[in-house]
Amino acid sequence: MSNKVVLKADNLHKHYPVSQGLGKAKAYVKALNGVSFELEAGKTLAVVGESGCGKSTLARQLTLIEAPTHGELFINDEGTTGYSRKALKELRTEIQMVFQNPYGSLNPRHTIGYQLTEPLDIHTKLSKEEKRDKINEMMRHVGLRPEHAGRYPHMFSGGQRQRIALARAMMLNPKIVVADEPTSALDVSIQAQVLNLFMDLQDEYRTAYVFISHNLSVVRHVADDVMVMYLGQAVEHGPKEAIYNAPKHPYTIALLAAAPTVNGHKNDLTLQGELPSPLNPPSGCALHKRCPYAKQQCSEVEPQLREWDGRLVACLRLEEIYG
Repeated sequence: MSNKVVLKADNLHKHYPVSQGLGKAKAYVKALNGVSFELEAGKTLAVVGESGCGKSTLARQLTLIEAPTHGELFINDEGTTGYSRKALKELRTEIQMVFQNPYGSLNPRHTIGYQLTEPLDIHTKLSKEEKRDKINEMMRHVGLRPEHAGRYPHMFSGGQRQRIALARAMMLNPKIVVADEPTSALDVSIQAQVLNLFMDLQDEYRTAYVFISHNLSVVRHVADDVMVMYLGQAVEHGPKEAIYNAPKHPYTIALLAAAPTVNGHKNDLTLQGELPSPLNPPSGCALHKRCPYAKQQCSEVEPQLREWDGRLVACLRLEEIYG
């Protein structure tokens, strides 16, 4: 029996207008260009790709910080378009975010206890004692002592601050947490501790995670499914083991090749050149100028995600490459 779908993205686009000067037509940066997925309660979707592929833009759409240009986002089967500000405020309690830099996301002028109390003050009618009990309980869950509540962010290490940021995100028992590169600012020795904490909280609260990262070796430990993004689009999406053990899209293969410790061997496939600008993406397949498998057709026809070997892949040449 499958779990309940708590988050669904349906063909999300986000295009930012860019002024090119007087007399010139307005251009658009296509940061997201048609992303779709479903996420079940208690599961983790890892979103991976190079900087500039649209991962952080997707995070802002999912957490209702920005509205999509096109497409629809569903939280607990409820569409989010056209909601009033008050309704969106209520809906935001269901989905919280943990940022890359824990120090930047915590207010240096307020104690940790104050910052953990804030979401309870805004969204609940708990008594003072109930709030204190809930804060103490959550601090214990993330490995901190209740007396730490009176301290300020600068008095903690980077790993402790990320634990505090996660505790704050979990204060309202959200159904979904979006984590945007939550371990990239931490020492490698601390990363594993924070990842284990994410998984422990998920087991206890059945929280669904969208875990955004450029580090494939990190997300392998937390993901159930992996979505690989390139220039605002998903190019491969499927179960973690299928993608790590036998990647099919050339871009996924190249990403894994850049992290040889992930699957124990070095792949020789490398991409040429730099990530194209989303202001002027290539025609056809967005990867064709960098892909060693590209043919003329790849510059003319835009590939769509299709079923292939237990996952979805957007590549025109799968039959020729894999037979």
